[in-house]
Amino acid sequence: MLFNSYPFLFVFLPVTLVGYQIAGHFHRKAVVAWLGLMSLVFYACWHPAFLVVLLLSVAVNYTIAGLISRNIANQFASRGWLWVGILLNLGALGYFKYFVRILNFASYAAGSSKHWADIVLPLGISFFTFTQIAYLVDLQQGVATLQDLSSYVLFVTFFPHLIAGPILHHKEMMPQFQQSRRYQLRLSDVAVGLSWFIMGLGKKVLLADTFSETAKSAFAVHGPLPAILAWRGALCYALQLYFDFSGYSDMALGLARMFSIDFPLNFSSPYKAKNIIDFWQRWHITLSSYITTYLFNPIQIWISARRQKMGKKVSRKALATPEGFISMVAFPTLVTMFIAGIWHGAGLQFIVFGVLHGSYLTVNHGWRIFRHNRLGAAAADSRGPLARAVGHGSSVALTFFCVLLSLVFFRASSCGHAISIVSGMLMAHGGLSTWMFGDETRGKAALDLLCMLLGFVIVWGLPNTQQILGRFKPALQVTAWDKDEAPARGLWSPRFGWAFTMGAIFFLALVHIQDPSTFLYFQF
Repeated sequence: MLFNSYPFLFVFLPVTLVGYQIAGHFHRKAVVAWLGLMSLVFYACWHPAFLVVLLLSVAVNYTIAGLISRNIANQFASRGWLWVGILLNLGALGYFKYFVRILNFASYAAGSSKHWADIVLPLGISFFTFTQIAYLVDLQQGVATLQDLSSYVLFVTFFPHLIAGPILHHKEMMPQFQQSRRYQLRLSDVAVGLSWFIMGLGKKVLLADTFSETAKSAFAVHGPLPAILAWRGALCYALQLYFDFSGYSDMALGLARMFSIDFPLNFSSPYKAKNIIDFWQRWHITLSSYITTYLFNPIQIWISARRQKMGKKVSRKALATPEGFISMVAFPTLVTMFIAGIWHGAGLQFIVFGVLHGSYLTVNHGWRIFRHNRLGAAAADSRGPLARAVGHGSSVALTFFCVLLSLVFFRASSCGHAISIVSGMLMAHGGLSTWMFGDETRGKAALDLLCMLLGFVIVWGLPNTQQILGRFKPALQVTAWDKDEAPARGLWSPRFGWAFTMGAIFFLALVHIQDPSTFLYFQF
């Protein structure tokens, strides 16, 4: 079931809200059980057979969590059960995402014509798998406690985040599920959540889907593309992915807010980032936090321990040496992003996507350590307002170009396909003169250009949704970038003007969702 579908909007969501209100009059456990049940119904509506996969995953992880909890005093036993849980989770994820592709690659390498049919990927498997691995790790380390089964099921399966995130952390969600006073519909939360949901629905249906056809047609070409078509395709895909993921994130957080549950932010104007570190702190925020906590930090700690055993320093001064930087920054960053690339897909193009971002991050960290820190903040602040504005704009443009290059690999069907598009962007297959081939193409190109300009005006010139809703603390945390609220006239408030605006957006979205499209992150 899709958020942007009539059954969800007019059947599932109203029934869930009404049931939530009724259950709230009985007991907290009734509310938890109701939301857990409806979340399973939501998942089963997509593919009933894969509900078994989800329930089996929850059952296995909850059993292992109990074994870890009972053996917490025995580090050897609890750590052993933790590794059993991690391996089972990664094994299931690897089977669905990579097993058939590995078989086909091996068959091709052996010269066989045998081709194995792709396995249908259960929706959201990465997100509910990562959520549970984090819970097991924290439980073994003593920073989480064993929950009752119904609360655990709701924590893992709560439908607003189940399909494409955000990745939830137990310390953020469990306390909210345990507060009985929250389990009543609050008109203020419903109003904020519904407005947030409608803004996200508008992004998905009216913006992301508008750019999808141009992006799809450009990436469907596997031969040479002239520069203007390659650029149009790449830019339209960048905008499609931006509004698609931003729209889903808004809808997920808005839905949770209707039930008076606060989710962590997962998207915060990433194309406004002034460097690639800033970008990853704004794009898929919960994934960045997850891989930093459970992948990058352990690798870095392991490297630091090895260096100390070898008598090498791990101080900031050592970090500012070429050898220390390569060992303690470059290596863990590249390994982390390499694994992140593999998570996004089994093709070589996803590995290139991960390595590109690992290289970007390494260069960015190196700039900060070896040059920016030596120049000092005073040098940057000594520039005039115009110079600072030009410098900031240049940084944003360079960051966006680097991201755009990586997104070509992210979207392309293979590395060769991505290289063909990039070479087209570099005018290897013809320049601007090949833009127009007649009145119909000229009109389509002009419309695409107008839509792209409007898209980038929204991306770079307007406040984001959490800034618009800033008066009502729309999420668990407010990022540094969102502390600057939108202009007073742009702040959401429960008044007629905003009600009319939300109603208009909702109406236009309803008109355009006769054939709802899936979200791009569903495939991960």
